[in-house]
Amino acid sequence: MLELARPGPLRPPRLVLRAAVALRRGLLALADAIVPPQLPLFEQSMGVARTQLLRQAVRLGIAERLEAGPRAAQELAREAGVQPDVLHRVLRALAAGGVFALRPDGKFANNRLSRALRAAAPASAGALAAYLGSGSNAAAWADLEATVATGQSAFRRVHGASVWEWLARHDGERRTFAEAMGHVTELDAPAIAAGYPFGELDLVCDVAGGRGALLSEILRRHPRPRGVLLDEAAVLAEAPAFLAGRGVAGRVTCHAGSIFEAVPPGCDAYLLKDVLHDWDDAACLRILAACRRAARRGARVLVAEVLLERAEASSPGALTDVQMMTVCEQGRQRSAAELQALLARAGFSPGPVRALAAAVSLVEAVG
Repeated sequence: MLELARPGPLRPPRLVLRAAVALRRGLLALADAIVPPQLPLFEQSMGVARTQLLRQAVRLGIAERLEAGPRAAQELAREAGVQPDVLHRVLRALAAGGVFALRPDGKFANNRLSRALRAAAPASAGALAAYLGSGSNAAAWADLEATVATGQSAFRRVHGASVWEWLARHDGERRTFAEAMGHVTELDAPAIAAGYPFGELDLVCDVAGGRGALLSEILRRHPRPRGVLLDEAAVLAEAPAFLAGRGVAGRVTCHAGSIFEAVPPGCDAYLLKDVLHDWDDAACLRILAACRRAARRGARVLVAEVLLERAEASSPGALTDVQMMTVCEQGRQRSAAELQALLARAGFSPGPVRALAAAVSLVEAVG
């Protein structure tokens, strides 16, 4: 029980993270300045191939199969029921990009990157790789030309439905997406939980909080507050077991509903992590209006997102932004000023912006 109650580990301080990212970008830029420009452009043009290679590695559980030690593709293929030569070539291409290691004896082994693809890895990257390589997402990106021309969602144009309507009708893909978003949240949750005085609050509502990855981290780190988890009924189906596994089920009330219509009233804080970036300004105002109706005087809204300035080419912010642009309904990453303006239009008084030891920042407002 003590192990269950232990909060997740904190990532390095934000300045250290930013310095490491800047160093990586600088080294890559230096390498690109030395080699012929066609080489880095070729590698970037092959991004679609890398996405699909990662998806196959996750689908076949290669990282899990290599946990016992290095193995040849022929042995892996026999277990997975696939073609040996093709699997060797897939894994060789991944190893060329730094995912998996190809040994001189021709066997493949896990490395630091491939281990992060394991389903059991902390904040696993496997489900996200599987979702980004899914047929529905890939088809939307193949129609990017239409989005560039019209500004409208390529996903809706290709599939005749929004991404949310699509996921509601395709249960397997919905589960993969939910798992991916949960793992993304697990990466940021310790920094969010430690970076705000949640211990001063009595009741925290996680709006569109999925199965409760962030809310459970907050409650494990702070013994005082209770939580309300708001999401669609299908999403919340997995929450009770997850929250029980995290040791906080008795402190959380699950509330099924639409974030556009009614948010549970009477909470001290309403937390929206990676919610507003899915939507255009009009939809964001509807979500915030629902929060404003529910919020008592002095209640806080906490928006946790990757902030992106117009003259800033940071990754993953800029790449997340175009994923939202292509797949969601005119979604986008916003700057702190843009989020504060939305909060003000919804009737909140914008407060401080907190830099965290994570990719996301916390934009606060008071009702």
